[in-house]
Amino acid sequence: MKTLGILLSTAGLAGVGVFALATSAQAAPAASCRGATSIKSAPILRDGRPPTWGSVRLVRDNCSQYWAEITMNPRLTSNQKANAYLVQYGGSNAGRTLSCDSSGGNGAVTAGQRTCRTPKVKSTDGSVTFAAVAREFHNYGSGYTEISENATARDR
Repeated sequence: MKTLGILLSTAGLAGVGVFALATSAQAAPAASCRGATSIKSAPILRDGRPPTWGSVRLVRDNCSQYWAEITMNPRLTSNQKANAYLVQYGGSNAGRTLSCDSSGGNGAVTAGQRTCRTPKVKSTDGSVTFAAVAREFHNYGSGYTEISENATARDR
């Protein structure tokens, strides 16, 4: 019985080692996806006029992953929120729109915050383009109302 216990515990440790190696191997491609570059940006304006309240950027890394980021200036107050959206044009997911609130994003910008990011979308299809959209909302007491929106040009 003692031998069986040692054998099972050794097998269990070996399984953990395999799991750890598999996890590291999966994380390796993500770690090598450096070189995030802002390929398009647009200011966030209210009523289409200055001053600028922030910016929205369409970003790509060297692994052909795309995402949208928003940066508000200054930090938002308790009655404000903002969100970035990544819109895909072309390909099998044409029309797909992901926000900072989508799975893989880091959540909309809320009180005390300035930035958020959408999930990353990988695309090597040259016919697929993306745009980043920013929307800012205020709550005047009866729920959030959109007060500004702007988008980058479409790009790859």
